[in-house]
Amino acid sequence: MRADRDFPSEETEAHRARLVDPNRLAALARTELMDSATEALFDRTVRIATEALGVPVGLLSLVDGQRQFFKAQVGLKGDVAQAQQTPLSHSFCQYVVSLDRPLTVTDAREHELLRENMAIEDLDVLAYAGVPVHAPDGETLGSFCAIDNQPREWSDRELRILTGLSELLEAEIRLRSEVQLRQLLAEELHHRVKNLFTITGGMITMTARMSETKEEMTAALQGRLAALSQAHDIIRPAITGEAVSSGDAVVSTLLATLIEPHVVSGRTHMTLDGPNVTIGASCATQLALVVHELATNAAKYGALSESEGRLTIVWSDDEGTFRLNWKETGGPAVEGPPQRQGFGSKLIAMTVTGQLRGTLKSDWLPEGPEHEIAIPMAELLR
Repeated sequence: MRADRDFPSEETEAHRARLVDPNRLAALARTELMDSATEALFDRTVRIATEALGVPVGLLSLVDGQRQFFKAQVGLKGDVAQAQQTPLSHSFCQYVVSLDRPLTVTDAREHELLRENMAIEDLDVLAYAGVPVHAPDGETLGSFCAIDNQPREWSDRELRILTGLSELLEAEIRLRSEVQLRQLLAEELHHRVKNLFTITGGMITMTARMSETKEEMTAALQGRLAALSQAHDIIRPAITGEAVSSGDAVVSTLLATLIEPHVVSGRTHMTLDGPNVTIGASCATQLALVVHELATNAAKYGALSESEGRLTIVWSDDEGTFRLNWKETGGPAVEGPPQRQGFGSKLIAMTVTGQLRGTLKSDWLPEGPEHEIAIPMAELLR
């Protein structure tokens, strides 16, 4: 067990790659703890650790790609205590993050890797014990650690104390994440209801304009509302968090189902072009949520709001990356990017970059918006 908690003897490329991993940094950003104000709960937990272990310094250290931020601290002095952060040149906690396991050192001056670390001279760090602190999705956020300015052997009991307290902090972070999710769901419900009224009103107007008889209008409206209901069935698990079906989805079928409610037969010009790509059921609901938001925006403001509008969706499997191009033309003239980002646009960006771990690029061209989405195929197959 002694070897299991030793620091590595050298810094590797894998260490640096782990620190700057986009998924880990995104999880850290979602907690909104970096650069946040001090809070009694976190301070109290660090104070309990220092008193239980009898050490002069305790930290809850959150680590990104360039620095460590002390969300809570006991025992630091001077400028560092005031700044609540140091660059990684002064960090032992970075290794707890990259290895995602408890680490201890008895005397850093005698350690092959740590003896050059500037925390020894500037922060008087000689003995160190740290355990990982995780985000709700399991990504490592930082280290909960105890520091002594004298050489010290760390016992298994002391590590168990640190681990138990770090688990309490993880529970608090998880609770906050769930509160944020509930708030997001409330906003999404409000947004969804407003969109339903807008979309239904647009359907009625356009269907009336294109129908010659009341019977024709009634049949068309019934078909479109049924398609809209089917589209909402697809995205419902992504909104409510309920279990998804076990079956995978085909991209072309998914897109056609989501766009169909907005199509005016014989007048709307739409192109769907791409290979036969099958994606996992869980991520299909997330992708459906993105496509539904894009289609809703197009029906309200873009190409699908005009009978002569054109929507072209092209996708590909490009060496392990799923790429989807969404291009609108023939709708209202675009004067540039929106002056403010609405909830729907935020939801699209959050789902692509957060849930699907992809990238999103939007160009607001005069003839219509164009969106480029890239998602790792490994994520879509999940």
